[in-house]
Amino acid sequence: MSSPKTDRVTYEMVERKVGDLWVDPTVQRSLRKARVTTMAADFRPEALGVLTTSFRSPKRIHVIDGQHRYRAAEQAAYTGTIQTMEYHGLSIPEEAALFRLLNATEKVSKIDEFLISCVEQNPDSLRLAGFLSDHGWALGASATEARLSAIGSLERVYRLSPEAADATLSVITAAYGHRPAAAQGSMIEGLGRMLARYGRDVDLAVLAKKLAKVPGGPDGLLGNARGRKLTRAGNLSTQVAQIITNEIYNKGLRSNALPEWS
Repeated sequence: MSSPKTDRVTYEMVERKVGDLWVDPTVQRSLRKARVTTMAADFRPEALGVLTTSFRSPKRIHVIDGQHRYRAAEQAAYTGTIQTMEYHGLSIPEEAALFRLLNATEKVSKIDEFLISCVEQNPDSLRLAGFLSDHGWALGASATEARLSAIGSLERVYRLSPEAADATLSVITAAYGHRPAAAQGSMIEGLGRMLARYGRDVDLAVLAKKLAKVPGGPDGLLGNARGRKLTRAGNLSTQVAQIITNEIYNKGLRSNALPEWS
């Protein structure tokens, strides 16, 4: 039965089968295979409910909401019909926006949330993605070489100052390359907070050289910060910011020293 239509977008309830549908990973959360396997092992057609789909072409009917249920039906070799609320005329950013709306009450990973925001053409997300690319970083579910998983920390720095977010990536890359330890959330957030506070008063090249000489690298710096957190006020990123400012950057400086972080 057709639903009310707008000038450009229409939607209707239709029946589809396994094989008719497709999932575009750029506008979906990451598939959890273990969840699919569990659902498929106890598959019940009545639990499928209604999927939300977007008709891009006959061979590209994208599952906006319900990919785990659909993959479970696929894995269980289900041959019956699947009820879908099918949209026609959605742009890809509109698909991403609809996914976010439909999943507003369900936890979506920070990485998936950020990637979907990029597909929605959110200007801040696109700008931050550009910073990552400019400095040779990509997103990853776990921190590995040139892969950053702490996107939530970087977004918090960006909200303080977009310039600080860019400078943070610049400094950690210059100091440590693309080592996973450099991209830990507390390191990113502590350095970012320091750069947001002091802005252009910080010589980024000098800071990177001094950070590179810290014994134990980023792990050593974070270990020091964790020890201080046991006896001092403030969270871990606060301790990182204080150490970087007072004991690393200001060391040996006189006229160009920053006001102490307290």
